[in-house]
Formats: sequence, structure tokens, C-alpha cells
Amino acid sequence: MAKIEDQRIVIDCTCEVELQQTIIDAVYLALKLEKEICFFGNYLNKNEKENLQQRTAFYANFVKKDIPSLPVSVLLLEGKLNNLVKDLGEKYNTILYCYSGAMDNRLLEAFYRSGFPFYFSKKKTSKGNQFSKVLIPVDFRNSSKDSALWGSYLGRFCNAEIKLLVANEKNTEDRNLVASNTESISRLFTQFSFPWSSDFGKSSSWGIHKEAVKNEEPFDVIIFSGSLNVTLVDKITGTFEKRLVNQSEKSVLLINPQRELYLICS
Repeated sequence: MAKIEDQRIVIDCTCEVELQQTIIDAVYLALKLEKEICFFGNYLNKNEKENLQQRTAFYANFVKKDIPSLPVSVLLLEGKLNNLVKDLGEKYNTILYCYSGAMDNRLLEAFYRSGFPFYFSKKKTSKGNQFSKVLIPVDFRNSSKDSALWGSYLGRFCNAEIKLLVANEKNTEDRNLVASNTESISRLFTQFSFPWSSDFGKSSSWGIHKEAVKNEEPFDVIIFSGSLNVTLVDKITGTFEKRLVNQSEKSVLLINPQRELYLICS
């Protein structure tokens, strides 16, 4: 894996909706995690490339002047994002992909091929640290532990307070899986000094993410993992993670359970 200084937090500059807020969030994380900021865009034609060159150069130069100590780079690649995302991880050492718009099929296809989380920033509504309160729904899947791992990064490096919303299962087997995940997460969190707590929700694993979004108001960020398997119905109606990311008024950090997650060097 890359050295600390080689790992990058990538900002997708193809969408300008709330892009400035995304840059603020990404820069904050880069400073706390000691990572490089990379202004990124993918293009399919010359006109798109020229527009992205101007946009990424403008923001990169602004950040360089404002925070000279922060490593900043620009990366423009030709092709569809889902065909580039593997190189973003393996060649360019991306550990977080930040986006300012709604989750669409372009992002979704790339997300399922990524070994790093996608962060969807929303307009900031509170003062101070945008990552001070984090909500993590815990279901019966192993990927809940990956969500918790990223929660631990925010707790350790951003002084975040973490709240676990644990699925309330009636089925014994599912209840045992949830209990095992919660115990593993507890062992991880107790290694560090950040504040955290755990409460049972009202929903099973199938509805706990929706419940988290419904009760998101006190929190700044929700962290959860997407679909492990995408069915034909999902392709027609849209996956639950796409619906919830777009419904949420809070920022969402989305974990891909279909790939092994790259670890942050710290």
C-alpha cells in the first residue's frame, strides 16, 4: 500500500452543484488524515476536457494559495468513470472519492468497482466541524465493520462522536450476526478515546438504513454500506443506497461491500 503522503482524497469536479462545500469537507479530511487532495475529472470529448482543465486548475490553485502546506494535484482521465475507478485505487492511491451532486447511475456503476468509499457531501447547515457527530447503522452483514472502521477514523482524527444504530432482529440467526458485528465494533472503538454510544433501532437489517436517514437530524454524517448483490428489481427501481443517499439531507459516506476496502495509512 502507498505511504501516508501518497494516498489521495479525490474530488470529482464534473458536477459544480455544492462543489465548494465538497472541497471544504475534503480539504478538512485531508488535513486531519494527512492526505493529498486531488481535483479529478473524467471526460469523453475535447470540450469536456477543456472545461475540466479550467475548473480543476482554478480550484487547485485556490487551495494551494490558501493552504500551502497541503499537497494538491490535478488528475484528468479520458473514459467512463466505471472503467477508471480501478486505476484510481491501484495506480493513483485513492482512499476516498468525494462528490457534490446526487447519486446517479454513473456514480453507482463506478462505486461497485471501487475499493474506497464514496462521500456525498450536502450543503452545510451547522457551524463548526462538519464531522462532529456520525451515525452508523449496524446490520447483519460483515460490511458493517467496514463502516465502523471509517467511523473510527473520524473519531480518532476528527474528534467525532459516533452513534451506532443497531438493527433489531426477531430472527435468532440474524440477531446473532448483528450481535457479533456489534461486539467486534465495540472492541475496535474501545481501543481509542473518542466518545461513542450504541442504541437499538426499531427496524431489522432490511430497514435500519432507512431508519437512520429518517433520524439523521442531530448528525452531520451517516456511514453505511451499499448493496452486496444487485437484483433485477434493484436495476429497475433503484438500489436502496441510491435512494437513501439522494433522500438524505446530511452527508453520506458510502462503503462498497462488494470489494475489499483499501486501508488508510496512519
